Amino acid sequence: MDFTILVAKILGIYLVVSGLFLIFKGKTVPHLLKDFFDHPATVYLTGVILIFLSSMYLVQYNIWDGTWKVAITIFAWLVMLKGLSYILFPQALNKVVVAKFRKSFGVYGAVAIIIGVYLFFLG
Repeated sequence: MDFTILVAKILGIYLVVSGLFLIFKGKTVPHLLKDFFDHPATVYLTGVILIFLSSMYLVQYNIWDGTWKVAITIFAWLVMLKGLSYILFPQALNKVVVAKFRKSFGVYGAVAIIIGVYLFFLG
């Protein structure tokens, strides 16, 4: 199995589960984020792990060939940016996420489910 297909399937499962969580338990997200950002060491380690994992993928499979594999590469770059923001701007990230997206977690959940199902059945 091609590694990019494996990543697409794993990412698809993750997005479906995350989307379902946002739809059914979206009201708990602000509380989870508050608890998460109240622990700077956890935020920092999460950023390091995200940077490490996205770097491992991008070093081997930084694909820009115009196929569906570009979507996985873009996602890897977004994960890298998220990891950097956790390390460099954790409080700003917390305020933006809670303030801007609080009322639309259900919509983001539905979008995540659609993208997740697409990625899972792509391979």
